[in-house]
Amino acid sequence: MEKLNVPTSVVCTAPFVSSGKAMAVAHGFPDYPFAVMPHPINATTYEMLDSWVEDALPEIVQLLLA
Repeated sequence: MEKLNVPTSVVCTAPFVSSGKAMAVAHGFPDYPFAVMPHPINATTYEMLDSWVEDALPEIVQLLLA
């Protein structure tokens, strides 16, 4: 989407940071910034996920507006 000039924010969990960086490089964006959330997602309560999203939201908004 970034190549189409559509602001995008990628969010990944901590164990997938290296994979996220590798994918960014593979797609021609070696310094592509992304937000990181705790892990795991599937074994976490909705209440905790809401908290993690609230914590990550300012960074996500910053990435979208950059």
